[in-house]
Amino acid sequence: MLVEKYVERIEQVQSEREQTMATLEFQQWMKELNVSQSYEDPAGKLNARDIMNQYDSKHYSNLNFKH
Repeated sequence: MLVEKYVERIEQVQSEREQTMATLEFQQWMKELNVSQSYEDPAGKLNARDIMNQYDSKHYSNLNFKH
């Protein structure tokens, strides 16, 4: 249950973030700050790196695979 609430909250925050970024006020604010239009949110890359760091081939090296 706690995990489901956590996931729901993350989805809600992401939705709110997307709505905010779509507003003209936010876009004007970004322009005033001189933020590059090629700015890319690093969250996806960071999440991918974390997932890859969690993958540990040592856990699989001791498995007996039949050939």
